[in-house]
Amino acid sequence: MDFEVLKRRVEMLDMVSKGFHPAVVVSQLAEKYHVSKRCLWSDWERRKKWVPMLLGSEKFGEFAEVAETKLNAVQKAAWSIYLRADSDSARVRALKIVLDSLEAHSNAVLSKEIVSRLERVEELAEKKMAEDKKR
Repeated sequence: MDFEVLKRRVEMLDMVSKGFHPAVVVSQLAEKYHVSKRCLWSDWERRKKWVPMLLGSEKFGEFAEVAETKLNAVQKAAWSIYLRADSDSARVRALKIVLDSLEAHSNAVLSKEIVSRLERVEELAEKKMAEDKKR
């Protein structure tokens, strides 16, 4: 993966997790990284493919912890809304938020194991290449 793309995606995810609307994030990053808004929206729509890799990477371990803390805060707020809501539609929306945050948390946990395995495979490949060069 291109380093610029990686930086852009990390920044995108970080801004959205801080509460910025994706439309605002896309506008700001398009200008900053000199890419089209269409490119960034495409990236955002495919986030299920790249977010788990970012969250599982050791380089972004702190980011994963921050994201988990924010997911917990979102769940707590949603449950509070659910308990205090006057309408069924508000309760349903609150439950949807809880379910979405649980899915995001689950994906983050699962991706850590996958990335760990990929890193081990990469290490083995590097060792093999080093051995082959010695021969």
